Parts: sequence; structure tokens; C-alpha cells
Amino acid sequence: MKSNYFKLFVFFLSILAIIRLFLLGAFNLVPQEAYYWLYIQHPALSYFDHPPMCSYTIGVFTSIFGNNEFGVRFGMLLYSIGTSLFLFLLARKFFNSEKEAFLSFVFLNLTIFFNLHSIVATPDAPLLFFWSGAMYFYFKAIFEGDRWVDWVVAGLFSGFALASKYTASFIVFNLVLFFLVSREWKRIFSPKFIVSIFVTFIPFTPVIIWNIQNGFASFLFQTSGRAKGVKSLGLNYFFQLIASQLYELTPLFFILLLTLIGKYISSYKTIDKKELFFASFSFPIVIFFFFVSFTTLVKMNWILPGYLAFMLLAVKYYKEAKGLSNRLIKYLGFPTSFALIVFNLLIILYPIVPIEKGDSWTGWKELANKVIELKQNYDKENRTFIFSNEYKIPAELSFYTPYKDVILAENVYGKPALQFDFWFDVSKFSGWDGIFIYSDYNPSVKIDEILKYFRSFEFVEEMKIVKNGKVFRRFYIYRFRNYLPPK
Repeated sequence: MKSNYFKLFVFFLSILAIIRLFLLGAFNLVPQEAYYWLYIQHPALSYFDHPPMCSYTIGVFTSIFGNNEFGVRFGMLLYSIGTSLFLFLLARKFFNSEKEAFLSFVFLNLTIFFNLHSIVATPDAPLLFFWSGAMYFYFKAIFEGDRWVDWVVAGLFSGFALASKYTASFIVFNLVLFFLVSREWKRIFSPKFIVSIFVTFIPFTPVIIWNIQNGFASFLFQTSGRAKGVKSLGLNYFFQLIASQLYELTPLFFILLLTLIGKYISSYKTIDKKELFFASFSFPIVIFFFFVSFTTLVKMNWILPGYLAFMLLAVKYYKEAKGLSNRLIKYLGFPTSFALIVFNLLIILYPIVPIEKGDSWTGWKELANKVIELKQNYDKENRTFIFSNEYKIPAELSFYTPYKDVILAENVYGKPALQFDFWFDVSKFSGWDGIFIYSDYNPSVKIDEILKYFRSFEFVEEMKIVKNGKVFRRFYIYRFRNYLPPK
């Protein structure tokens, strides 16, 4: 533990933690962060879109630091430190070397996805931490003594991963696949593995209870609800996924990923069992979602847990690479990845290019100030609530205004509105006026459909968010009068 590489690991982990600490409060929340913060303003065993771990974490640290960007994100920084530590320890066991363990940590931190999820509050931050912990203790259980304590602790980590995001269900699938491919299928029926699976359900129990109480709404949304989005075979979503993973991983690691998938599939019968373990924790989720992308949209972060084990295999490949391959990785791949991370950071801190989607972090405080001004004026005539045609604008306005209890979404005009359907009985707002806001990045609005639920409306303003002389986005604001809730 006193080797130079362990000292380097501690040093760079500390430096990265300090840098990220200063970044936590440096930019507006993105809509997803505001949405998960809004979860914990309505405490529950679980929620419609996701299990509750991210929101519980936000709740703990906003109670300490306040309802600000720093408080919302602080727990994600701690998760990233824990993930780095587990990966280092796991790599040290795999390589029996702290040099390669340190390099695994470096590889992980040369990806954009890990840097982002170290400072942005999403369910992926706790998922990556608990997934890495599950991998670590399952590795110990399988290769270092078959001890009960390792199986049980691994099961607990798997359960907390599931309580972070449903993607963690791949953990059990990965293990079963590993037992089959490594010809140790009898372990599937071993008491220790079975007990480990049962232990997994302990942290996941609140999610199960919430679903039972709410007609299995979340389970149905993530299964049959997702299945409704499946279309005929096509390449559009596939190429979108390729582009997103090139960004998330950086080109270096994306090319290594494709290289190693081919290598391990073609020669799995002759590969060392420890390598098979990591291949089983990496490639199945990657391959699955790439196939799914031929029929439906796959979001860019769904694959991320599979990249943790991949980093160890990438280090092994780099260690054994000779000649041109080694030089390309060292002198082209590493600098390119580092430069992309720095560029990505600069774009966040100093917006110079509009991010043409609703997930942008720019403009929310300006919009909030405008809404506060309008609502204060309109409330003098009649009580006024706020709503939109999506969850993102209501979530942001809930965070940046004092009006979270009167901010709704599409449920105002009879459309499904995700978690907002569980928070608000719209009939309570009968007779109120409404401020309606939508963005040019989500313009699918039919004013006539909304007007069915009000007496009248008027257009108020097109609000432009301008940075450095460029229009980053537009918000369109309407005033609707005398709400008539859906029957």
C-alpha cells in the first residue's frame, strides 16, 4: 500500500476531488438534476421514472448545504471517489500490480462520462458506485476463498445498485453468464449465490412496495412502456448511439471497446477466467443496447456501468500492445481524450455554443426571474399556477422559484406527466389562471388542445436567452385564464 503508484493514486484522486468540488456549484442544474431534487421534496419509497437512491442522496446533502447546486451535487462527488477506489482495488487484485491499478483509475478518468457523472446529479452516479462495489465483492467471493461475507456484501451492493437504477438487473445476468461460459454452471445453484440474490432484494424492497401500492406503475413504464417505443428495424437510432458513445467514452476508448468485444467473443474458450469475469460484466450490456438501438432510442447513459470492467481489460490490452498500437494509444489516444474533457469542461463553464436540446443548463435563472415577476403581477388578479408541455421546465422552475407547490406539467391538459401525475390533483386548481411556458427545443404544442381546459388565453412574450451575442434558446410564455380541470 506504500508503493509510489498507490501514492500517485491518492494524490490524483485528491486533486480531482478538489477540482470537482469547485465545479459543483459553478453552473445551473440541468433539468434532470432539478427533477431528482423535486423527487425528494415529495418523499416516497420510490418514484415513477427511477428508484430513489439518487434523490435520497440529494435529500441528505441539501439538508446539510441547502437547496443549491452544491448541495444537490455533493453526494455525486463522493460516489465518484468511491467508484475510483473500488476500481483501483479491483484492478490491483486482477493485475497483482499497483501500476496497472493506477492506470485503470487514469483510464476511467480519461472518459467524459465519468467526469460528467462526478459533478452532475443523476441516478448513474450511485449506480456506478454500487455496481463497482458489487463487482469487487463478487470477484473476491469467486476467486478468493468463497466466503459467505463476500457473497452477502456483494448482494447488498447489487441491491443498492438496483435501488439506484433498474439497469443494475444486469448484474445477476452477468454472473449467470460468467458461470455458464466459464463452465462453472453448478455455482448458479450454490447456496451462497442464491442467498446473495435474496439479499439483493433487501435494499430494493422499498421500490417493490411502492410499485405494489401504485399499480406497478414504474415497472410497467420501464418494460411495456418502453416496448411501445419499439419500431421496425432502422439505422437512425443505431447511429445516434454510436455518436453518443464516441462522446461518452472518447474515440480512444470507443475504438478499444469494439476491438476487445471482437477479441473476447472470438476467443472466449481460451481466455483466463478472471478476464472472462470482467468481460461478462462489460460486454453483455453494451451488445444488448446496441442491438436494441436498431428498433428504438437508447439513451446515452444506459450502457455506462459496462464500461467499468472494460477499463481493466483496456489496461491489459494497452499493457500488451506493441509497436504502432502502443504509440497510437500513448501519443494520440491519451492526449485526444484529455483535450476533449477539457473542452467539455470549458463549454459547461463558458457557454459559447448552444446545446440544441432541452437538457441545457443555460437560461434557467433568467426564466425563473421572469416567471416570478409575472406570477406576482397575475396573483393580484387571480391565483395563478405554472405549467409546461414537459417535465424539464417545471422541474427547473420548481428549483429556481419559490413556487414548487403550484408548478405542474402536461397533466394540466389531460396528458401523462410522469411523476407529476402522482404529486398533483389538478382539480384543486379549478378556477385558477395558468402561466404556460414551452421551449423551442420542445415545440410540440397545440394551443387549441390546451384552450379546451381554460376560458381564454393570450400570448405574453417570446423570451430569448442570449450569451455572448448568440441566442441559446427561446421560451414562449402564454397566460391562460380560468382553469377547467379534465373530468
